[in-house]
Amino acid sequence: MLGFIVMVGALMFLGCPLRMVLRLAGGDLNALFGIIGFTAGIGLGIVFLNKGFTLKRTYNLNKAEGFIFPLINIALLILLIAGSAVLFYSQKGPGSQHAPILLALVVGLIVGGYAQRTRLCMVGGIRDLILFKDWYLISGFLAIFVAAFLGNVIFGYFKVGFSAQPIAHTDGLWNFLGMALAGFGSVLLGGCPMRQLILAGEGKYRFCYNSIRYGSWRSFCT
Repeated sequence: MLGFIVMVGALMFLGCPLRMVLRLAGGDLNALFGIIGFTAGIGLGIVFLNKGFTLKRTYNLNKAEGFIFPLINIALLILLIAGSAVLFYSQKGPGSQHAPILLALVVGLIVGGYAQRTRLCMVGGIRDLILFKDWYLISGFLAIFVAAFLGNVIFGYFKVGFSAQPIAHTDGLWNFLGMALAGFGSVLLGGCPMRQLILAGEGKYRFCYNSIRYGSWRSFCT
């Protein structure tokens, strides 16, 4: 249910937390409302955690169950490389624009490896900054913003404004509410969508319990 709530919020905004940062780096000022809402949602989630919200105890599953999600993704990759008719592709618009498969795979493996090693998570970054004044996790997203901003400027894609931005709407209230919902749900889940993807690749399907009342969230969420 929490995952569903996060997806609804992200769809209201038209992007996940990572895309929110990338949109802002491209000059999309609508993302400012998203970041404010995202932070507000995380703050509300922290209140719930301090009041004792918990996903209860964790259970050990057998190793075979941990391989289910990675195997599904490997199967999809094979279908993609083979050009299978099982998969459908956008013929026009932003959905039809993508990097070459091999390049995307190489970059994805590198980014995935670093994200796993550093525990990259925007929700965790803002949460840790609010609770512990810890800049470690949020520094990764600041680096992503700077790199994307420089890339957009160098290649001429930087365009400041609210209107005519790619896959975006200009309704500030719904941008705010959408990311507030995503931030709230992500805090209760223990990580942003990207972090959940990395954890699923590790075979972890729920990984936090009793959180802050023990003094340190981080030691219970790695």
